[in-house]
Amino acid sequence: MHELSLATRLVDRAVSAAASHGADHVDELTVEIGEATHINPDQLRFCIEVALDGTVATDATVTIDTLPVCARCECGWDGRPERHDLALSYAPDVRCPECQSTAALESGRECRLKSIEIPEKTQRDTSETREPAENNDNNDNP
Repeated sequence: MHELSLATRLVDRAVSAAASHGADHVDELTVEIGEATHINPDQLRFCIEVALDGTVATDATVTIDTLPVCARCECGWDGRPERHDLALSYAPDVRCPECQSTAALESGRECRLKSIEIPEKTQRDTSETREPAENNDNNDNP
């Protein structure tokens, strides 16, 4: 179950981001996963909730956003492939519906911590603020 190792890394990143902002707790984590990953959203949510236990994010709400598969071809076509299930392989073979050439995946293979929500600490205002997670150029790694 690789969801548990992903969940642990996502939680570690969220806890680290909260600590760097001086937060004593996290209210929400938002994770993005692409449709073309081998990640089961329900299993990932469960594993994240388990990994949160005993951290500053113990009671955090976990939101998982699923990103669609989109591809682009050299002929100029871009959009959702008719069969993105083929994109689940390690060497995806997504074909352009216009020219039948191999199309490159533009999105759908992401797995990343999109943001965490922590309370804003001020003397008079206790409203919440949304803090972006550290941006990682390698979208396939949490």
